[in-house]
Amino acid sequence: MANPILSRTTLMTGAVAMSVRGVVAKSAFLLSLAAVAGFGVFFYALTAGLSSGILYTMAIVAVFAGMGLGLVSSFKPHLAKTLAVPYALTEGVLLGAFSLIMYRIYPSVPLSALSATFITTAVMLTLYVTGVIKVTAKFRSIITSAIIAIGILYLVQLGFRLFGSSLPLLFDGGLVAIGFSVFVTLIASFSLLLDFDNVERGVEFGVAREYEWVYSIGILSTLVWMYIEFLRLIGYLQSE
Repeated sequence: MANPILSRTTLMTGAVAMSVRGVVAKSAFLLSLAAVAGFGVFFYALTAGLSSGILYTMAIVAVFAGMGLGLVSSFKPHLAKTLAVPYALTEGVLLGAFSLIMYRIYPSVPLSALSATFITTAVMLTLYVTGVIKVTAKFRSIITSAIIAIGILYLVQLGFRLFGSSLPLLFDGGLVAIGFSVFVTLIASFSLLLDFDNVERGVEFGVAREYEWVYSIGILSTLVWMYIEFLRLIGYLQSE
């Protein structure tokens, strides 16, 4: 999701300041690691015939591990450089496991979700750079509040899933679930704008170059979230 640690890093200036190019390079590196790990998990699990139960367990463990690493990076940003690679690999496990779960149900969904994620990222970047959408304080507040609310709902749903149940309507297909998934996908997409704005502010404030890893973790987190949401949304649409 959107990088939550801007307020912490704005005071952490250094002799060598961060740059947009540095964040882009580190984000590309982490994204590549996550992709390699994701493909590795996907094809290993596919050829080994791992059950959906095992894949769900892997995905859930990866979710909690990623949350833990992300929170540590947020509250201890000086550790982000050390935690960035483990975080990317953990996200890769989540990507691979969840992609295979969806692939077994709807084989075309992972590729469609991947394409949608790249296209949406390009569109959001264009909208931000051209100033079509400006990240105002009100915009940031609305998107952040929505992210928190969605996060709480997902944690509740995860609790339900652990006991073999689910929140009614929102996660069981149908028009309400599709509508909710569209909403969450839009929020995930708009949260990229917060990430872009965070990076720009960090550069303006002269945040030390070592904290580029924190922003890169935030961008990777948002991209993974977007991809997962597109998987769910496209899967719902194909089931109708």
